[in-house]
Amino acid sequence: MKIILGLLLTAKIVLGIDFPDYQCLKSQFYNPISLECTDLETGYLEKDGATFCNATHKFDYTQETDDDQIKFECTKCGEGQAVSEFGDICIVCPTEAPLTNSGICKCDFNTHIFVDTEIDGTAANSPACTECSQGFEPGFRDKHGVPRKCIKCTNDNCQCQYKAGYCFPSVYQFDRVDEDISSDAVANPMRSRLLENNLAGVLKLCEISISEKRNNITACQMLTNLCVLLHSQLGDRSNPYSACSLLKTLTTTQFSGGIGVILHRRPGWVERIPWLLYDYTVDSSYADNVQVLEEEIEQFYTFERGLNTSTLDIQVISYTLEGEVLPISPLSDQLSLCAEPVLRFGTTLSYSCSFSVAKLQAKKTLFHELYLQVEGEIVPIPVLVENNLDTDTGTQTSGDIDSWTLTRRFFLVDNQIGYEYKDNQEESTGLFIRYAAKITLSVTVAESRKGNINVPLLRVLYDDVSTSQRDSKVETKLEVVYSKSGEQLKDDLGIAVGVVGFLGLVYAMIKAVGYRRRNNIIEDCSCRTISCFVLFLCSGLGSLFFWVIAGTSWYYLCIYKGQSAVSVFLPLDLNPFRAVVISCFVLSLISRLHFLFTSTSYDIFFIDWEKPKGKFIPTSTSTKNEETLTSVSIWRTYFLANEWNELHAIRKINPIFQYMAFLFFTEYIGLKHLSTSQPDAFVDPSTVEYVSQYSLVLRVGIIFGVMFVLWVLQRLYNFLYERFICDQIQMYIDLCSISNVSVFVLSDTIYGYYIHGRAVHGHADADMAEIVTALKREEDNLCSKRGLGPDSEQQTFDMVIPILLRTNYNRITLPLTSRDISSQRNAKSDTEKQIAAYWHINRLLSSFIDRSLDDIDYTIGDKLFLENLFDMEIREPPPGKGVLYNDRGQSFENVLYYGNEWLLFTWDVILIAMIDYSTQHFTLAVLLAWFINEVLLKKISEWRCQKNVGDKALIDERFLL
Repeated sequence: MKIILGLLLTAKIVLGIDFPDYQCLKSQFYNPISLECTDLETGYLEKDGATFCNATHKFDYTQETDDDQIKFECTKCGEGQAVSEFGDICIVCPTEAPLTNSGICKCDFNTHIFVDTEIDGTAANSPACTECSQGFEPGFRDKHGVPRKCIKCTNDNCQCQYKAGYCFPSVYQFDRVDEDISSDAVANPMRSRLLENNLAGVLKLCEISISEKRNNITACQMLTNLCVLLHSQLGDRSNPYSACSLLKTLTTTQFSGGIGVILHRRPGWVERIPWLLYDYTVDSSYADNVQVLEEEIEQFYTFERGLNTSTLDIQVISYTLEGEVLPISPLSDQLSLCAEPVLRFGTTLSYSCSFSVAKLQAKKTLFHELYLQVEGEIVPIPVLVENNLDTDTGTQTSGDIDSWTLTRRFFLVDNQIGYEYKDNQEESTGLFIRYAAKITLSVTVAESRKGNINVPLLRVLYDDVSTSQRDSKVETKLEVVYSKSGEQLKDDLGIAVGVVGFLGLVYAMIKAVGYRRRNNIIEDCSCRTISCFVLFLCSGLGSLFFWVIAGTSWYYLCIYKGQSAVSVFLPLDLNPFRAVVISCFVLSLISRLHFLFTSTSYDIFFIDWEKPKGKFIPTSTSTKNEETLTSVSIWRTYFLANEWNELHAIRKINPIFQYMAFLFFTEYIGLKHLSTSQPDAFVDPSTVEYVSQYSLVLRVGIIFGVMFVLWVLQRLYNFLYERFICDQIQMYIDLCSISNVSVFVLSDTIYGYYIHGRAVHGHADADMAEIVTALKREEDNLCSKRGLGPDSEQQTFDMVIPILLRTNYNRITLPLTSRDISSQRNAKSDTEKQIAAYWHINRLLSSFIDRSLDDIDYTIGDKLFLENLFDMEIREPPPGKGVLYNDRGQSFENVLYYGNEWLLFTWDVILIAMIDYSTQHFTLAVLLAWFINEVLLKKISEWRCQKNVGDKALIDERFLL
C-alpha cells in the first residue's frame, strides 16, 4: 500500500461538492482535518517563503503594465494532464505511470523516479518512469512526493527499510508497535499482515509530517484508520504499543508542545492529526461526555411534511484504508450494507438483512465520519463503539455515560486486518472478517425547547466471522431511534403501578372481609381467607393495570400521531411497559380461571311451589280401599334448569361481532397503520414513501381503543334493546313466575341470590286455557302482585341466610355428597336418596320463604349506600334471622357471564394484545382469542355448569340439554 507524500488537495477535489457556506476563497484551500478554509499564508501551499500551485495547476507569471508588478497565477491543467517537475507546464502521463486522483503520474516510487524534464531544464518529449541503478535509490522528492533523481544509497546493497510501502533510509529508527490482534472468530491471537506492513511506517510518516510540517495528511489518516479497526482498544491504554495508544501518545505530545489549530470551534487541536477521540484530558472544549451529548443544536425541527426542517441533513466524509479523503456526500448507504436510512424527522427505523461471508469479502473497507448540517455549519456526530472496553473494569461499555469512549470514525466492513502475516505474503490468508452487526442512530429532542435536538449519537456494535464459513449468513441491523430528554416512562409507570397497587390492596382487603363474613369464617387469618385475598388482589390489580396500559397507550397514540411541533416521542425502553402488559395478562388469566370455577360451583336449587290438585286415583298395587294423591310434574323444573344453563354463558355483547368488527376496522379500513413508529397518521400505506415498523405501545393502543369503542357501542345497543325490545334476564324471571318455581342460589356459605317465582294464580300445571285466563286476570290486576312482600313487585333479592338454615341444608345433602363410590352399584338406592333429598330440600326452602319454620326467619330490607358501594354486608343480621335485600337490579347475574361483562371484556382485550405481542398479527390474534374464549373456555364452562346444576339441584343430568 503506497502512502502518497505531500498530498495537496483543493476544496473541490477534497469535497467533490461545494458547501455553500464553506466555499474557500482563491487565497484559501480546504483543510480536510479541520474542515475549514485555510489561508495560503499559513496553509500547505506556502513553504519557506515560496508559494506553490497544487498538483493539478501549473503556475504562470504575468507582469502588470501599471505598476510593473509580477503577478503569480495558477492555471488548471487539462483533463488527464499532470504538472511537470517545475510546475510551469502540463504533461500527459505515460502508460506505465497513470494519473492519480491527486494529480500526479504514479510510478513505483520504491525503485523508480519520474522524469519529465531534460538535464538542460526543457520539457522532455516523452515523460517516463526510470529505474534507479544498483546502489542508488529514488530521492529528491518534490513538493508532491514524486522522486525526481536517483541518489547514492547509504550502503552498497542499497537496502531500504520498507514500511507502509515506502522506502525509509536505514538510519531511521522505528518505534515499537504491536501487530498482534485477537478475535472471537479465531482461537488464538494472530499477527496481522496489515499492522505488520503499515503500522510502524505510517506512525513514522505521521511523526515526520508533524515535526517537519510536511503535508503528508494520508499517513496520519491511515494511522487513525488502523486505530479504528482495533475497535476494542479505542479506550484501552493498557497496551502502549497498540495503534490507538501510539496515536494517543502522539496527540498528547503535540498538545504539550503547544502545536495547535482551531478545529470545529475547539481551540488547541493538533494540526495534521485527525480528530478521532473525545479526550478531555488534552482538550478542554468539553468537560465530559454528558456535555457533548447534551449540547443543544440551534435548529427547529418539525413533523410537517415538505419543510427542510422535517428531515435530518447528515453529510458524510469517507476515507480509504490508505487515508485518502473521498468526496463529501449526503448520507446514503454509509450506515448499512443493505438499506439507506430514512432521515424523516421522528420516523423510527429498524431494518435487518443477511449477507454471506463471501459477499463481505468482496466489500471495500471504507471509514466514515458523520456531520449534521444545520444553518450554515456542520456539527460532528460522535460515535460510541459498544465493543469498546471500559478503561477501569475491562468490561463492555456500561450505561454510565461518563465511562463511554466517544470517537468520530467507524466502518462497516473490514476484510483486511484479519489476514495473518507470513513471510511470503502470497500465502497469507484471511482468517476473519469484522463487520458492523448493529448500528443505531439515536436522536434526542432537547428538553428546554420544543423542536431543538441534542447532538445525535451513533452506536456501533461490531462482530467477527470466520472466513472458513464462506457460505454462512451474518445478520446486520440498522436502527434510527428518537427520544425526548427528560421522558421517564419507567418512573411514570412505576408511580402509576404503585398507586394502583395500593388501590388493589385496599380492594382485596374489602373483598376478603366481605368473603369472610359471607362464609361465616371465624378465624381471622385462615388459609381459605388468605387464598381468596390473593385471588381478589389479582382481580383488582388486573383491572387497574388494564387502565394503566390503556391510559399509557392512548396517550402516546393521540399525542404522538397528532402533533406537528415536537412534543412527545415514543419510549425507547419498552421493558417497563412490556412488564405491565405481561403482568396484566397473568393477573387477568388468574381472574378468568377463578371466575370459571366460581361460576360453575355455586349451590342452586329450584323451589317448586306447585301443590297436588287433590284428586285421588287407585294404584295398581293398592287394594280397593287404598288411594294416592296425584304427583306434581317435574317438567317445569327441568325446563327452568335448562333455561338456566342456556342463560349461563350469554353475554351483554356479541363476541363474534366484536371480533369481526375489530378485524374490519384494523385490517380492512387500515387502522393498524396508525401504530407505526412514525409521526404520520395514515391508514393507506401507499400514501407515504416509507412505512416504519409497528410500535408495541401504539399497537396496544389500537387494540384497546378499537375494542373499547366497539364494546361501548354494543353495550349502548344492548341497553336500548333490553329497554325497548327484549330483556332476557327479565324474561327468565317471568318464566319462573309462570312456572311457579323459585330459584335459590348460594354463591357463598350463607350468602346468595333469590328469584321469587311463586305463581300469583296458585298453580302452573294447567292447560293453555287456564294459563291464558290466569295471565289475563293478572293483566287486569285482579290478583296479587308477583313480589315476595305484600303488594310488591320485587322478585329478586340478595340474601344472607341464617346459619341454622345452612346447617339443615348441608345435613340433607351430606348423604349425597359423601357417599362411597362402591355404593354406586345400588343405583336404585341412590335414586331413592336423591328423590328424598329433593323433597326435603324443597320443603325446607319453601317453608323458609313462607316463614313457617319456628326457629328460622328472615327480614326484608334495603342495603346501605356503603354496602352497595363495597359489595359487602356491614350490618349483622338479627340473631337467628336472615336478611333478604331488595335488589334494585338483577344481582343474581353475578354468577352468570351476563353480570361479569367487564371481567370478560378486559380478558378479551388483554388476550388479543398478548397474542399480538407474540405474533404481530391482528387476524391470528383474533382467531386464537375466539378459539380460546368461545370454543375452549365457553364449552368447559357450559359443561361444568350443566354438571353443577345436575348435582346441586338434584336433577337427573339426562334431562339437561
